[in-house]
Amino acid sequence: MKRNLIVLAVVIAFIGLAGCVSSGPTPPPAPPMAVPPFEILQHKGTTLGVAQPPAWIEASLLGPQEVEKLSGYAGKFVVTVDVTGTDLEGTQLAAQRLNADSEIARYLSIRVKDTFAGAQVGDKDMLETYMERVVKSVSEARFSGFSRSADWWVQIRWYKPDKKQTWDRDEFRVLQLYTIDKEVLNEQLRKFLDGEAAVEPKTPEKERAMEAVQNAFYEGF
Repeated sequence: MKRNLIVLAVVIAFIGLAGCVSSGPTPPPAPPMAVPPFEILQHKGTTLGVAQPPAWIEASLLGPQEVEKLSGYAGKFVVTVDVTGTDLEGTQLAAQRLNADSEIARYLSIRVKDTFAGAQVGDKDMLETYMERVVKSVSEARFSGFSRSADWWVQIRWYKPDKKQTWDRDEFRVLQLYTIDKEVLNEQLRKFLDGEAAVEPKTPEKERAMEAVQNAFYEGF
C-alpha cells in the first residue's frame, strides 16, 4: 500500500511540474515587420501597363550585390550606374552624359577596398601601401567585358527610418544595369593584384601575408 502511495505521489508531482513548465511566461510577440524604406510611385513600365518593375530594380536600390543574389544573375558581377534627380527629363539627360566606364571603375575600386578591409587575415597592416595602390589602379582602369543588360527609371518616395512611414523625399532615378562574368572580371583584377605585388618590397613575412590577402580577396569579392 505504501508503495502505491509513493508511486501516486511521484506521478502527481510530475504532473504538477509539467503544468508549471507549460504555464511559464508567455513568449514575447513577434516583432512587427519592418516598414519598407521606400515606395515606387511610378516607373518606366507604368505607361505601358506593366504593374511592377523588374526584380533587379528593387534589389539594386538596396545595393548591386543584392542583384547578384537573384537567380538570373548567378555567376555574374553586377554594377548599377545610378543617376538621381528631381525631375525625369533632367535625370535622363544626366544619365546620357554619364561616363559608364568611369562609374564602373569607381564602383569596383570601392568594392576592392571594402573586400580588403573585410579580409580576415593576420599581418594585413604591413600591406597597407600595397592595397592602396591596387585600389588606385582599379579606380583608374578601363574594364572590358561589361555589357549593358538593362535600363529603367523609377520615381521613388523615401521614408524616414522611424517605422512610421514618415515622408522624407521624392526623387527620380535612372538605373543602368551592367553585368560581366565573374571569371572574366577576376582575371582582370588578378592583373592588378599581381602587378602591384611585383613591385612591392619583399620579405618572407610580407609574401605570406600577401598570399593570404589575395586568397581571401577572391573568396570575399
